[in-house]
Amino acid sequence: MAYPFFSITIPTYNRCDLLTYAIRSILKQTFDDFEIVVSDNHSVDRTERTVKEFDDPRVRYVKPPRHLVTVDSFEFARSNAKGKLVIVLNDDDVLTAGALERFARESETYHADLLFSNNAEYRDRGFPGPERNTLDVTAFHGPSRLVTREEFLKPAFACRLTFNQHPSAFVFSRVLAESITNKCGRFFQSNGVEYCAWPLAAAFARNIVHIDAPLAICGRTGKSWGSNLVLGRAKKKQIQKLIDIYYVDQRYHCVPLKNFTMCNLRAEGILAAKRLFPKEFAAYEFDEIKYLKDTIAELRHRQTLGVDVSTEMDELKRYLDKYPPMKEKLVREDESIARAREANPWIRLRGKIGDMGLRQLRDRLEAHRLAKGRLSRDAEKVHRGDVRTGFRISGADFGFRDIVAAADFLSTIMTAHGVQCAAMASAATGPGRVDAPHLTKPATTSS
Repeated sequence: MAYPFFSITIPTYNRCDLLTYAIRSILKQTFDDFEIVVSDNHSVDRTERTVKEFDDPRVRYVKPPRHLVTVDSFEFARSNAKGKLVIVLNDDDVLTAGALERFARESETYHADLLFSNNAEYRDRGFPGPERNTLDVTAFHGPSRLVTREEFLKPAFACRLTFNQHPSAFVFSRVLAESITNKCGRFFQSNGVEYCAWPLAAAFARNIVHIDAPLAICGRTGKSWGSNLVLGRAKKKQIQKLIDIYYVDQRYHCVPLKNFTMCNLRAEGILAAKRLFPKEFAAYEFDEIKYLKDTIAELRHRQTLGVDVSTEMDELKRYLDKYPPMKEKLVREDESIARAREANPWIRLRGKIGDMGLRQLRDRLEAHRLAKGRLSRDAEKVHRGDVRTGFRISGADFGFRDIVAAADFLSTIMTAHGVQCAAMASAATGPGRVDAPHLTKPATTSS
């Protein structure tokens, strides 16, 4: 029996409105040897009907025997892949038109079984903050290169990630995933699925390749984790609601703290990998001090958004008994903030304003003003053809209104600048396609 070259698995739950964009972006690929495996975690919306409305034999619908926690949902989706190479695509993300073609070419060129690219971000019209319907692309150059195991793993254990870790921008071989599963029981091990899986894959991969181009676009929506925990202004009740909706297992087995932060998700993944394979990761020391500093920074950021983090701060202070100087500094800062609030009537007034939500309104208005200025400047950059230095643009200025049309636009941009072959632009057709105005002559790059 012939198996496809790619399996794109999509774990999903009650987000059929976003899922349809993910599927559409794959069906527009210039490389057509793939299957799409939609793993429905017992949704109660129109997910099953939505999938079956795609009249394409390459689209397959599967469902686990019961509703699963997030990490188990990812593992079930992956276990249904039949292709040589696997992508676990988040249901709110998409691929650019030439992504599979580029991944296939680089995997053959380098004999690689772990590949990853840059990713762009699209904030949709339901994004909980300013800059709705915008495409954000970081600087890129286009070529690919081999990445050493040390180069990938050392920054991760030092809590200083240098590479994008987003699941949708990673490709791994099915054989590699199955070999890891045979060694330790499963491929995806922790809630922050990528933070354990990618170190495990890097430790056992034959070759690792980075493609310096945005082949995946992360969707930032009102339903997305990243939008609410990092980019948006989620309150504690909203965070808990997301945890409940998506059935996140909050048990931690490796990290010293139990708070629900991005720092803890990353640390749990890294430490879980090291617990599973102490010999393979013996050369990499986890930087606990950096982890604690990052946790303090993340909790303080939530404080500025009006989130009550007193429970998390108390836990952190108790743990910092191991590090008296750091604990003393943290306590001094907390006391200083409290004294300033009591002594300064203006700070007290600002606190009351913040409690009423007016400070958040003021901050949003200021963020909106700054965002408009950047969008205007970056639109001029794109018109001039200065795209490789990165840009954030509005769909209103360039004719896209959803994430698939934004992916079409980005594919056209990259093709015009020699990052993708000309054939890739042909996939960016249909409603919502836009041509990049005033683009310069395509640059010549190697890959």
